Amino acid sequence: MKLISCRIENFGKLRDFTYHFEDGLSVLFAENGWGKSTFAAFLKVMFYGFDGDNRRSEDGSERLRYRPWGGGVYGGSVIWSRGDKTYRMLRTFGTRRKEDTFVLYDEETGLPSGDFSENTGEELFGIDRDSFRRTVFWSQSDHETSATTSIQAKIGDLSSQQDDLPAYDAAVKRLSREMERLRPDRASGLIRKKEDRLAVLQADEARLPLLKAELEECSAKERALSDELDNIRAHRQHYALSASEKTSEDRPGKDSETQRRLENSEKKLAMLLEKDRSIQRRGQKERQEYLRVREALQRELLDQSRQREKQAFIMRAGAGASAALAVIFSVLCLTGILPAPVFVLSLLLLAAGAAMFWQSGRISGDTPETEEILHLRGEKEWYRDSLRELSRKMETSRMRLREQKAVCAALRRRLDRTEQVRETNVSEAAGQISSEVSGILREYDRQEEDCRVRLQEVRSQSEELAGMIRDCSASASLIENLQSEIGTLREQYDTCVSTLSYLEEARNSFTSRYMNPFLRSFSRYYSMLTGESADAVRTDADFSIAIMEEGLPRDPSLMSEGSRDLISLCRRMAMIDAMYPEEKPFLVLDDPFSNLDDERVKGGLRFLHSASLEYQILYLTCHGSRF
Repeated sequence: MKLISCRIENFGKLRDFTYHFEDGLSVLFAENGWGKSTFAAFLKVMFYGFDGDNRRSEDGSERLRYRPWGGGVYGGSVIWSRGDKTYRMLRTFGTRRKEDTFVLYDEETGLPSGDFSENTGEELFGIDRDSFRRTVFWSQSDHETSATTSIQAKIGDLSSQQDDLPAYDAAVKRLSREMERLRPDRASGLIRKKEDRLAVLQADEARLPLLKAELEECSAKERALSDELDNIRAHRQHYALSASEKTSEDRPGKDSETQRRLENSEKKLAMLLEKDRSIQRRGQKERQEYLRVREALQRELLDQSRQREKQAFIMRAGAGASAALAVIFSVLCLTGILPAPVFVLSLLLLAAGAAMFWQSGRISGDTPETEEILHLRGEKEWYRDSLRELSRKMETSRMRLREQKAVCAALRRRLDRTEQVRETNVSEAAGQISSEVSGILREYDRQEEDCRVRLQEVRSQSEELAGMIRDCSASASLIENLQSEIGTLREQYDTCVSTLSYLEEARNSFTSRYMNPFLRSFSRYYSMLTGESADAVRTDADFSIAIMEEGLPRDPSLMSEGSRDLISLCRRMAMIDAMYPEEKPFLVLDDPFSNLDDERVKGGLRFLHSASLEYQILYLTCHGSRF
């Protein structure tokens, strides 16, 4: 296809401008600031529309950047031909995409044509906007030339299967996301989380027999203490009845109501005492765990700090060594002892040293905490909160104990006063009760209280063990399902890894078939521009370029700006040759030789005239020596 003419109504600073294109090379020479880059952008927008419509600043949005400076209709028209048909394409642009208009006419009949839609660029060139920018359209501000999947599809002549390589990108992204989600070697990965959960469940399952045995032992102790308590009470009751029969006729009745209330209060006090002891025991255990976790956290933080300082020291030492070697090589080159190319190596060493020194600074800075540290911090916070809650409960328990003790003391005083009055009234009867009987009854009371406390402790322990057994039993029932789930997830992860590997292998196999034709075209343009052989040029399945020097590949990004531009231009032309073996597209070159020296500019002009024999080229420049 070829461009015939264009008309710009208003676009950026250009207004009421018409241009007619030559069949081969069209040169637009104008000073800086005239609007050459704006003219080139107009052609791209006419075929592909605006880029960056979702951005709000002029730097990011072409629609805002090229709004007419003086108002008026925003847009224009382009007349172009393909095969034996000629078209007139008109576009106007609003403040938003939905306000844009697009009309395509058959130039010979003047009637609207449906041969192409508003996506004319993709339909005409067979590539998307980004690929157009990396090949056919050379912008002064963007010399990117890496091969997109759209370019690779076009090179592979997949016009009937345009979705194959783009679908490859989508598949790779989906597979990569799925692998990242499942990652068994990362704490955030689903498999790792499931395995950590499985380890906890298996630990619970292993504890289950021990807990059951301990519960059985507690149950036996509880039965024994219950029998002991019943025996003590029976013996005391029997002894008390025997002793009271002797003086029952002479002794008035005791204050039974006060006695009953005192017994109930003492039972309640015993329960409160048991609850208080239980809270104390739990608090002691959790405090020990809190101290253990805190010490473990301190050790982990210290280990991480030492490791970080060790890495930083190694990086700084490497940086110093690289800098020293760079200085030595530089001095030897300057004195002529070593050849000049070694000076480049010294610069690389110096750059490597700077990179290592910068990296050491990053290592010395804040480093994300490890999963273990975060886990320990969480445990520490949990135990601290639990201890605070236990402290609150302890304070409440102690307050209730004080209140209950006061009640018991008041009842005892009342009962004592009643007993004193009774003793006074029945002094003769009381004298018959020996001190030995009173001592025996008090001993029975002491034994009963001690047995009751021990029984309550065993019951509390049994309840705690029963709860732990329920939890561990629930964990054991989940293990088999979780193991099956982990196995399924691992199969999915392995499938993703294998599929990704096969896709990469298939893609490389596919693109490698076109490496030699691409390299031949690149070499032809490289020799034309530089007058040098391209024997040292190497490429790969991604159509990346490397220059061999002293047996090692050199990245063009490390070369001068002029050399990078030269290689980018050759790479673009080689890809275009491979993409369009038959009908050639037009090329837009916005001052591609601005960074070349005079000798290479001559080669560039030879390249222009040679390439214009096959391609229609719009060449924009601001300097008379470059055309």
